[in-house]
Amino acid sequence: MAIRKLNTQRTDARLLLESDEPVELPPAEIEEGAVVVQFDSMRPFLPELLETLRAGTIAELVPVMIDGSTFAIHTATRTFWVKLWHANGGDLTRIERAQVISCLPSTRGLQVIVGDEDEDDFDDEEFDEEVFDDDDDDDDDGDAAHVNPQPES
Repeated sequence: MAIRKLNTQRTDARLLLESDEPVELPPAEIEEGAVVVQFDSMRPFLPELLETLRAGTIAELVPVMIDGSTFAIHTATRTFWVKLWHANGGDLTRIERAQVISCLPSTRGLQVIVGDEDEDDFDDEEFDEEVFDDDDDDDDDGDAAHVNPQPES
């Protein structure tokens, strides 16, 4: 794991996290104001990222980014692509800056099967009927739980 030293306007330095393999991040201090986002649409999900970084996690390299400093941080519902700068000292317990490049819904644990190997298991007409039969029962009495994956603004 390499850490590149970047001098700032202050008298101290920030260290950019770089590695060729996953990095185990210990629980770290990070302020909300230290997080920079690529797009404002990611901002509602930052508390989940902050909670994960403060608890400690594994930072996995993003394979399509060949810079060695873009990591995937997996949280309960999202995967964040981030660059992390730590405080000078090398123990990784204080994050000075985090740049969020991407924020995607988590697909961990989801298995996608492509091909016709088990195609006989599903009859498309029967499957479609089952889905539409459930939609005919519109009860608005409040008993059904509705899940909204988007945070409220």
